[in-house]
Amino acid sequence: VAAVLGTLRNIGFEEILGSRSCTERTLVVAMVVARIIDARSKLATARGLAEETAASSLGLELGLQNVSEDDLYRAMDWLLDRQVLIENKLAARHLEDGSLILYDVTSSFYTGTHCSLAAFGHARDGKNGYPQIVYGLLCNAAGCPIAVEVFKGNTGDPKTLASQIQKVRTRFGLNRVIFVGDRGMITAKRIDEELRGVEGLDWITALRADSIK
Repeated sequence: VAAVLGTLRNIGFEEILGSRSCTERTLVVAMVVARIIDARSKLATARGLAEETAASSLGLELGLQNVSEDDLYRAMDWLLDRQVLIENKLAARHLEDGSLILYDVTSSFYTGTHCSLAAFGHARDGKNGYPQIVYGLLCNAAGCPIAVEVFKGNTGDPKTLASQIQKVRTRFGLNRVIFVGDRGMITAKRIDEELRGVEGLDWITALRADSIK
């Protein structure tokens, strides 16, 4: 607990979440530390923070008592509301004009019935027969995550690229970037429609077998 908390504080993690201390910020920090030390469900995490059923000194170190599973979910809602602010801080810290932007998507299958984004699509995790959600991750050249976006489960990889270009150019305010993606992401069509001829936009990708031939 001391090692992980100390590391988070050394890199300014709490300030990235929110400039002011509050219960929600502390709960998010607790969930991150718990996830690193011993990844378990939100219910198990809440029990691990309670004095009577503590799994570590985490609850004591953060001054958390009587934490419920619902408290953790409310803290996640608070975090979601702050996503844009957090991503903007990360971009300002880890990106600059001329940066390489690494981007790719993956998916997770879904067994519930109330997710508006769940849909049948290409099952990257091999769980055929289940609806899924797709999510894309933007990283800097060192692989440091900057931003994440969730898409409907039947969204093809190339269709997610336009929103990332818009995010980097408009929200992050970068005039020149180099997108790096695999050949299933940065396709010839995407290059022609969204990248080629746009000042400040370059790309690195791979050729398909037919193009190589």
